[in-house]
Amino acid sequence: MDLPLHYYDDTFLVRAYESGVSNRVTLPAYCNYLQEVAGKHATRLGLGIHDLQQANRTWMLCHLHLIIHRYAAWQEQVNVRTWPAGVRGKLAAQRDFLATDSAGELLLQGVSEWLYVDVAARRPARLPEAFAALAPDGTPRSGVPEADGKIPDLGTPEWSCPLTVRRSDHDFNNHVNNVHYIEWGLECLPGDLLRTRQVTRLDITFKAEALHGDTVLCEAAHLSPWIIVHRIRRPSDNTALALMRTEWSEQTGLL
Repeated sequence: MDLPLHYYDDTFLVRAYESGVSNRVTLPAYCNYLQEVAGKHATRLGLGIHDLQQANRTWMLCHLHLIIHRYAAWQEQVNVRTWPAGVRGKLAAQRDFLATDSAGELLLQGVSEWLYVDVAARRPARLPEAFAALAPDGTPRSGVPEADGKIPDLGTPEWSCPLTVRRSDHDFNNHVNNVHYIEWGLECLPGDLLRTRQVTRLDITFKAEALHGDTVLCEAAHLSPWIIVHRIRRPSDNTALALMRTEWSEQTGLL
């Protein structure tokens, strides 16, 4: 693909604490890589969290869509490229990702949308017009197929488990880091499913924030034999915090 005008590359080596029982990187670890490169690139562009905080603004992830082709092994190199990919309406900035191995083979493709948030009001603010210039017409996309409609809210869950929000779940925005919601969404699934299958597509919508001390309920149910929908909600006020859809395949590679 032609390189976009503004892009950023970084390299990660899969650590033992980022690997699961299959000796491969976990899905949340992949998501942490993407979050890290997004933050570093935004800072390089003068649009990082700490830059925005001076203007009482910040970024909050609202949508993430991933296609996972392969989970890298422990100590394997993961090369991640990211770039601003456009804007949606007046409130959401788009950022795309590609990850490859040392041979240049594709590991994952990603699309994300970020809200430009007024910190004091805790609500989205209009993007400055200059943001659109970061992704001029013709900027390439990562190639993630559009999601098949909105993520449905599940009815009666097949699996559920409660969790308590810890202080250590918070980031320097003083809200729960978005990757924890993905971890929570997978937490209630049965062990035999996690041992024999792997996520090949992830779609998640972030709807509200959890706070320290909250009890959250992680729920999931099959939408079809290979698709699961997940809901993370706060039972105290029945607020849905995140909705997630995962597509699965049989596990391949290292076991």
